[in-house]
Amino acid sequence: MQDVRTPTINVKPSRIGGLRPLLEIYEHCASAGVAMYGGGMGELGVGRQQIQLLASLFHADAPNDVAPTPFNLPEPPPGLPQSPLDPGSPPPGFRLS
Repeated sequence: MQDVRTPTINVKPSRIGGLRPLLEIYEHCASAGVAMYGGGMGELGVGRQQIQLLASLFHADAPNDVAPTPFNLPEPPPGLPQSPLDPGSPPPGFRLS
C-alpha cells in the first residue's frame, strides 16, 4: 500500500463540531505541513465574520471562499482592495455582534 499524504484540506469550521476540535485540526495541519483552504457553507451575518476571522488567523495566505461580501456580488464594485486583505483593527472578541 502506498503512503499518500493529503497536501491540502478544506476547513469548514461549522462542520467540525466545536472550537476545541477545530483548533486541534489547525494544530495538526500546521505540524504535518498540510495546507488549509478556507471553506464556507453559506455563513451569513456573525457566522461569516467568524469564518473570515478564523481564515485570516490560520491560513491567510491560502486560497479561500470566505472573502468579504462585496467580493462575491454578481457585479463587484470598483476599487476593491487586492489580496491579501489587511485585517485592520477588528473589535475584540469573536465577532459576536
